[in-house]
Amino acid sequence: MGRVYLAHDGVLDRHVAIKILRDDLGLPPEHLQTLYERMQQEARASARVSHPNIVALYDMGEDDALGLFLVFEYIEGQTLKQRIQQGKLGPELVKRLALELGSALSLAHEAGVLHRDIKPENVMLARTGSKIADFGIARVPDSTLTRDGRLLGTPAYSAPEAISHGTFSSASDQFSLATTLYEALCLHRAFPGDDAVAVAARITYEEPPAVAAICGLDTRVDTVFARALSKNPRSRFDSCEQFGQVLAEALNLPGRRSALTMPEISMPSLPPAPSNSAHNGTRLIAAAVLGVVATLVVTHIIRNLQAEPALVRVDAGELGPGAAKPATPATSKFGPHRHSNARASFPADSSDPADSSTSIRPSISLSDAGTAQPNQK
Repeated sequence: MGRVYLAHDGVLDRHVAIKILRDDLGLPPEHLQTLYERMQQEARASARVSHPNIVALYDMGEDDALGLFLVFEYIEGQTLKQRIQQGKLGPELVKRLALELGSALSLAHEAGVLHRDIKPENVMLARTGSKIADFGIARVPDSTLTRDGRLLGTPAYSAPEAISHGTFSSASDQFSLATTLYEALCLHRAFPGDDAVAVAARITYEEPPAVAAICGLDTRVDTVFARALSKNPRSRFDSCEQFGQVLAEALNLPGRRSALTMPEISMPSLPPAPSNSAHNGTRLIAAAVLGVVATLVVTHIIRNLQAEPALVRVDAGELGPGAAKPATPATSKFGPHRHSNARASFPADSSDPADSSTSIRPSISLSDAGTAQPNQK
């Protein structure tokens, strides 16, 4: 609504910024007069606000050629909008902006001053910190609509209630601050678009995209923005200062990029995790299989331990009539103890030659000890 000129204060020998109303607004005389009165009222209120992050208002006057003008502190630096166009700011700078701008707006609200036009173009970045400019500039009475129904300026940073009902409050300033910090963080507007009506519809009915995952930040950042950008003014934070503090805390939390990681590459999406019931069923099946395997192993070991070598004494008389006595010792393989017609006895201390001639010393192989049968007729 205005133009800003760099001027020199000859009395105090300093640079100042002079802002005048644009002469191409085409406002009717009654609206123009009301705007003048509102500007004077807001200028007096701004003069009572002293904060290091607010551009100071030095003077106000009228000139026959220029009309109503305001004299502001001159800030040497660039606007936040210009800085955003240069690239990513980073969480640290956005955190500082949240604390400084939130504190400044809350102090102004306590003094009864509403900014009504917070946006990146109205935030100056000086060497000493950020500064809010254009305090004391009121909107046209009864909302931002002109007599032909067009939106006055861009509504991209305006609160829903300001667009639909022309209602401005500390909560609407908070909404505008949130959209400004959102853009500073991800370099994209929360509610993009070139058509003013379409943007106003997005602000009224849509939610901005989440930015935490894109910027590698904690998801609490999205939660904070969602509250400050709530469609209901009562659902927002109690003050801009509180919003700035909570956002700064969320930005300070470690995100997914805070730890050392491998270079990011495109990875295929993983299948969905199984449900609890399916997962529990898999665990039960695995436990049953392991139990069966363990039982087989233990059984095999016990059978091997029972298959000890033994000497077998065969009584020739029991082989039946006409049977011939074995001429040579026979080799037998034994497994676990089984009943048979042969008499088995462990060797005893005996020097009887007959015992040694009728004894069979089996040869046991470890590999087949579990399946061997006594050699018998």
